[in-house]
Amino acid sequence: MDPIVIDSILIASVAFFAALVQAATGFGFAIVALPFLLLIMGNLGAVGLTIMLNLLVSLVLVPGLWRQAPWGPLTRLSLGSVLGFPIGLAIFLQASLDWVRLAVGLVILFFAAWLALHARPDVPEPAIPKANIPAARPGLEILVGVLSGAMTTALAMPGPAVMLYLSASGMGKVPLRACTLCLFTLSYGAALALQGAADTISGQIWQIAALAALPTILGAITGNCISSKLDERLFHILVLAILLATGAFTTFLAILAW
Repeated sequence: MDPIVIDSILIASVAFFAALVQAATGFGFAIVALPFLLLIMGNLGAVGLTIMLNLLVSLVLVPGLWRQAPWGPLTRLSLGSVLGFPIGLAIFLQASLDWVRLAVGLVILFFAAWLALHARPDVPEPAIPKANIPAARPGLEILVGVLSGAMTTALAMPGPAVMLYLSASGMGKVPLRACTLCLFTLSYGAALALQGAADTISGQIWQIAALAALPTILGAITGNCISSKLDERLFHILVLAILLATGAFTTFLAILAW
């Protein structure tokens, strides 16, 4: 089979699964997709492609979720992200493929370790999801937003910093999912505009994004449909296993390249 066809099938499969995870949990597209896209494509165009496809997922899901978002934390996180975008873009413009692979692998491993340490499998999921909104911490939320914004334009990964903060703050599942997805719409929209202005996204990447758009939309719709039906314990185990495997593999490849 033609290598181009094989790569197209692989990219479409990665996009579908990553969109499914993102829609079901509120995070995870870049964490799942970027390591594989870097491997398949072999260049930093994978970051631009991840930004495009993640923005598409957010645009599909946000119309049905924005009313559930806590506007106080979302506003402060968004403000911080705007401040962080140029910082991340400056880092990306100086980065090499090997450094990006290493950074992606380490971020994923750290996030997986945090999830593993904070998992409580013996505690059953409540019949009615909590809608807890934590007390406002304006300074800290803006700082988390800056880190998230920088990671958006540098690594196409706004999620880990925000998820770690919101989960640790005790925010309920429903507002957390809505808050992250609304934030990602801003983050990826701004990241796409900035990278486009910096001329880092080629026409070929736009073509690949167009081919992967339908699998991405189907994955987002599927994940949204099953988000309330999944067994939380099993799903978290699977996600954790994927994170550990992709993080370790990506880090290993980056170290070998040195």
